[in-house]
Amino acid sequence: MRIKYLLLLLIALVSCSKDDASNPSSAIETRTFSMGFTAFPYDNSVAAQQETYQNVIADGDIFLSHLDHGVPWNEALNDLPFPEEVQNTLDATKTGLNPNTKIVLTATPNDQTRENLAMYWNNDGTHQPLPVAWQDKTFDDPDVVTAYVNYCRRIINEVQPDYFAYGIETNATFQKDDTAFAQFLTLADTVYAILKADYPNLPIFLTVQDQSFNNSRAELLETTSMLLEYSDYIAISTYPFLFYGDVTRDANPDLFADDWLLEFRNLDVSKPMAISETGFCAEDMVIENLGINVKGTEEWQTGYMDKLFEHANNLEAEFVLWFVYRDYDMLYDNTPNPPDIFKIWRDNGLLDGQGNKRPAHIKWLEWKALKRE
Repeated sequence: MRIKYLLLLLIALVSCSKDDASNPSSAIETRTFSMGFTAFPYDNSVAAQQETYQNVIADGDIFLSHLDHGVPWNEALNDLPFPEEVQNTLDATKTGLNPNTKIVLTATPNDQTRENLAMYWNNDGTHQPLPVAWQDKTFDDPDVVTAYVNYCRRIINEVQPDYFAYGIETNATFQKDDTAFAQFLTLADTVYAILKADYPNLPIFLTVQDQSFNNSRAELLETTSMLLEYSDYIAISTYPFLFYGDVTRDANPDLFADDWLLEFRNLDVSKPMAISETGFCAEDMVIENLGINVKGTEEWQTGYMDKLFEHANNLEAEFVLWFVYRDYDMLYDNTPNPPDIFKIWRDNGLLDGQGNKRPAHIKWLEWKALKRE
């Protein structure tokens, strides 16, 4: 089975009561951000894929095309036709979108560990081993830089997005003094400069995480600040139901700070900020092999959504993207030997595994009904 697509409350208005804050339409008249999803399906079937796509378009005003599959390195370097699967994915991105639906297109030269070169994306499926000629190449290798620039140009031209991220969660594992980080910054310097010259009106950025197992908070903020030199936006990936400092802590949104993203936003107040990925578990998450034992509830999920959106509004976020629309229990159960990490986002859906709408779905639509500034 292919895994195709593997962050907010400063104090509410002083005049608003808690009861008012639970209904954004009575407490807040507008939102600054677009709202949307990926089309990550709940099962590996055409029907599930089509239903998911239709639902995320209906319930969002922005769409995330999340190309975390790898890179067709040979084809991009040599200007050859993309493998059929790559081309089909690009062709499907805009199919059925409403005329006013914006598109966030994200790609990355990193693999899903976020520390090595992305694997090879071809017709045999995703996350394929790199061709022999690419296996010892580094981020700053001239072939890698050239191929990745070519790849970015081609997918931008194909999809015509409103926003483009050329790196996903790029601060996740790098440490400041890592050789690989210096090599990645070299790549980012070149890619960003070329793409900004080619597409001056397109927001081009890197996405970052708000937590790291490899870095302290101060170290994570430092590497993030270095990356922002090559990014138009501060685009944050946040899943605070899993607290890296204690992977057995309850997923109660009252347990983390109301302004948990403010330090990242303040790294450069001249840049817009956005939530590039977020979600929150609505059920208990137990992953014995990873030592994770987190209690989750639908009420906490809804509370997080309110907290998230109020914080996003206060920070004047450009967009908020939720992962996933519906729990993918069926996809998980039908995947032979699913990796443990695949459980982490399984119960983030606004719909449960049977397709029943959770309270967070109602909360989502309440916020979506607000006029966007």
